[in-house]
Amino acid sequence: MDGNEAAAWGAKLSRAEVIPAYPITPQTELISQIAALISEGIMDAEYIKVEGEHTAMAAAIGASVAGARVFTASASQGIAFMEEALWMPPGRRLPIVMCMVNRAMAPIGGLRPDHNDALMQRDTGWIQLYCENSQEVIDTVIQSFKIGEDKRVCLPVAPCYDGYFVSATATPTTIPDQSEVDDFLPPYVHEMYNIMPGEHKPTGGSSDIAKARYEVEKAHERARGIIEEVDKEFGKRFGRCYDGLIEEYNCDGAEAVLVTMGSMTGTARDVIDEMRGKGKSIGLVKLKGFRPFPTEEFRKLGKKYNAIAVVDRNNSYGSAGGGIVSMEVARALYALDDRPLLVNFQVGLGGSDVTMRQIEYMAEETLEAVETGKVKSVVDWVELHDLGEVM
Repeated sequence: MDGNEAAAWGAKLSRAEVIPAYPITPQTELISQIAALISEGIMDAEYIKVEGEHTAMAAAIGASVAGARVFTASASQGIAFMEEALWMPPGRRLPIVMCMVNRAMAPIGGLRPDHNDALMQRDTGWIQLYCENSQEVIDTVIQSFKIGEDKRVCLPVAPCYDGYFVSATATPTTIPDQSEVDDFLPPYVHEMYNIMPGEHKPTGGSSDIAKARYEVEKAHERARGIIEEVDKEFGKRFGRCYDGLIEEYNCDGAEAVLVTMGSMTGTARDVIDEMRGKGKSIGLVKLKGFRPFPTEEFRKLGKKYNAIAVVDRNNSYGSAGGGIVSMEVARALYALDDRPLLVNFQVGLGGSDVTMRQIEYMAEETLEAVETGKVKSVVDWVELHDLGEVM
């Protein structure tokens, strides 16, 4: 099945009770699939048709406060339109799950994906988990409800996956058995402002705001462990797990690693396998969890490898330098006394294909940095190069 169908089945298997949604490419087929599942009697849920994305999130907030398990989805300009409301669920500790089906932002973009639409919401307080393929989408939607509803977390979760490359591409996908999902994910028991004992309940003053935001931050810190815990439990039950926040792939004996996020990871696996077969000392790190950011995990990577190359499918105009993920990695590594070289590549912007040749080029540039002890270009706009034939 394609990623949109997988997400719809993830919501169905999770027994989501209320789905307020508004269609936007490339998410439309997701909510269309849910509408079909409900109309055919396969899924028991209240489907709320709204006039726009802002209202979709407002309805999701109301339903969650009332005690329902809530699912919705959006993309690109739709996420931007609902941004005002997106700040509410983390502060109110509402475990809504919303798929962000990544699509480039207008006007310097198109209908295909980069990650700026989700990453521009990185400060709102939502947990963000990035998926590589349809199987990971269905599994992550189910895990997201268990993570967000955990009483140690109580935060909204956004499973993110690339439009078209995942949303509209059919790959082999196993649908978990409903009874097994029910055993893994029990019914949601809602409590108003359901937060940890002793935590602060916001009432309005400036010190109240600081305390409330601090508690959201502490919930993110706890979520790091909960994400790992839920993923391991899922793996034991269903035979599939994703190593929590990050996955190291083919890294034994590597001097350097590429860091990828989303659908390009599948292509990168093949390239890394070929290069390791040729004796190249390069591995791959898949970043699944962007929020909460795996700071400690990257510090451990920084002690193992001589260079870390971050492949950003996004850009941040006028920033300190580089893509958004690269800047997060730089902050994580700053605490190390002996830091590895940090390389940043920007590629796949606006949804252009990330090719095997481009990944090979990025790997070779990273290994050259290890050899010379210097980073040739702090930010390398890969698509502006003529790299010749594809591998």
